Amino acid sequence: MNNTAQSLDRLDLKILQTLQDNGRMTNKELAEQVNLSASACHQRLQKLQDDGWLMGFMGMVNIERLCAPVQCIATISLGTHAPDAFRFLEKRVEAMPEALEAFTVSGGCDFIVRFACTHMSHYMTLTNSLIQECPEISNVVTHVIMKQSKVFSGYPIKELLSQQPFAK
Repeated sequence: MNNTAQSLDRLDLKILQTLQDNGRMTNKELAEQVNLSASACHQRLQKLQDDGWLMGFMGMVNIERLCAPVQCIATISLGTHAPDAFRFLEKRVEAMPEALEAFTVSGGCDFIVRFACTHMSHYMTLTNSLIQECPEISNVVTHVIMKQSKVFSGYPIKELLSQQPFAK
């Protein structure tokens, strides 16, 4: 399997963008959107899934309507940059259901983690637990999310690939 965008043709990219915009559409609707037969569209879609270009489908829950969680972004710094320290913290964060996203970053901190908790006291318990279990943590800075100004709705595929030539 070729892992570069160059291994995808324009129809594959159109399928990815269309599904990113509406992952609930039927194969027939998708085929119409990308100007393929339903059979050809299904084969391409299956190949995109099998080759790992599509990582899954999920519904976006309106969490504010369901409950009112405290959402925080924590920037975490480690006192050492030993690979074992990074792996340990990554595994610990991955095991926390309240950790929605986590990133290893460069700059003023080493990790950025987004949390959703029932109460601030629960968030404090989680971060205290992380600090106790990961003695390499030297600093945690918490940013409480007051309001989400933009919701992730997919990658701008066309813009990200606009500078890359496609042979297909």
